[in-house]
Amino acid sequence: MDYKVLYRKYRPKNFDELVGQDSIKDILVNSITSNKIAHAYIFTGLRGTGKTSTAKIFAKTLNCLNNSSGISCDKCEMCINYNESADIIEIDAASNNGVEEIRSLRDSVKIAPYNSKYKVYIIDEVHMLSNSAWNAFLKTLEEPPSHVIFILATTEINKIPDTVKSRCQIFSFNKITNDIMFERLNDICKKEKIKIEEAAIIEIVKLARGSLRDALSYLDKVSKFNEKITVSIIENNFGVLNEKKLNDLYYDIKKGLINSINDKIEEISNLGITPLNFINDFIDFLLNKIISKEATSLNEINLIKEILNSLNSIISKFNSVLNPFILIKIELMTINYFPGNNLENSKSLIIEETNQNKSSIESSIAIEPIKNAEENSVNVIKSIRINNSFVNASKNNKEEFNKVWNLYLENLNLADELSLLGYVEGANAEVVSNTNVLFSFKTGNEALVFNKNVILIENVFNEKNKTRYKFVALSTKEWNEEKKKYIENKNKKYEFINEDEIKKDNNSLASDLASNIFGEKLVEFR
Repeated sequence: MDYKVLYRKYRPKNFDELVGQDSIKDILVNSITSNKIAHAYIFTGLRGTGKTSTAKIFAKTLNCLNNSSGISCDKCEMCINYNESADIIEIDAASNNGVEEIRSLRDSVKIAPYNSKYKVYIIDEVHMLSNSAWNAFLKTLEEPPSHVIFILATTEINKIPDTVKSRCQIFSFNKITNDIMFERLNDICKKEKIKIEEAAIIEIVKLARGSLRDALSYLDKVSKFNEKITVSIIENNFGVLNEKKLNDLYYDIKKGLINSINDKIEEISNLGITPLNFINDFIDFLLNKIISKEATSLNEINLIKEILNSLNSIISKFNSVLNPFILIKIELMTINYFPGNNLENSKSLIIEETNQNKSSIESSIAIEPIKNAEENSVNVIKSIRINNSFVNASKNNKEEFNKVWNLYLENLNLADELSLLGYVEGANAEVVSNTNVLFSFKTGNEALVFNKNVILIENVFNEKNKTRYKFVALSTKEWNEEKKKYIENKNKKYEFINEDEIKKDNNSLASDLASNIFGEKLVEFR
């Protein structure tokens, strides 16, 4: 007999065997027993949560000759021959997404079922249909023959037109909980006589992230070549991020150890862990620090919040870069690097961690005037550049600049400029004068990364376009405040301030540090 992979072997055959989606199961069973069947359904949710399995069970149960309880009998002719039934049609929209395929479907629905009560169409990955295919499908979906039922399965319901969603009953499939997955895997291991450590099952459950099919695939892979499955086998095969690795990385971020952060991210990348899985694991790790009350001080909680905000901001940029780990490096290496960003956090953490050593405390206090001067100097330079952006600013300036800027972004896809792409993505030019440009970013951290590397960004941009602009970035919140001030003082005349003259006239430590913050001591990640 041919070997059958575990997720196929243990695919549920009826509603009694379906796990993890009890509310959906109850509604579908009740609709069968009460004979209140809709003509179209959308099953949406993460892959491996039972969408297609539920669709098949529902289709089989609808045509079962003994379905008065809402559960298929698995003994009648309809149930026994279900897999060969001509009245259950499965379509993969990923490879059959054109208008011609939908027109063929539209013609076939007119034909009555061969020997069943219903003709059921299960369309998987339905979000892959083209616009023309949706248009061809819409009328049929709205008024199908009484013997036809459509079940549309998707992992991306946001890509399905509202006109389609409004004509269907929508069921959202939740992630399978860790407890249910553990119980299911443990049960299957006993049936298959697979020797496995309990801790290894837990690691597989973590890896699967709510997808039972993925969990069974992981188990299937390691069970073929190992007499007993251990945690180390799971880690070696799938690049598991254990708590020690995450804790070490968190310590380095907390201390601002840039080189060590870089090395650890490289190590994680080399393990074959995907950027998204890394971020999800790190977010879970950080949240557990708060939930378990391991992080108790306000300063550490603020630091964790800053890291979480940075990780969330990275995810939206994944599709626009060749290697998302570069963005991850930039964000994590600069969390504790900017004065004015985590200045208070960094200062307090230094003092917190040196309370046992009096000389260390004195050392941390001694740098206070420098840090305060540095923060004030940053604000001075930012204010000058904001002011100069409004001098002779115009809509025409902005339109012309955006044409050049958009072309510039399109060309930042060379391997040696990926780090620069990470600095400027998401920047919106809000105000453009003859000499200055004011950008906004959604988050304050993105704006800080931009400002830290602004000299590099300016030099590359100006050299490529033969211009002499100076840039400054604000968070959306800061920009809205500046815009409000501008509107309230619309009669104010903005006078140009020569930033270079200010620097020459002021030889203070604060002025020197301001130059550092605005890019003369650049941190580059190639």
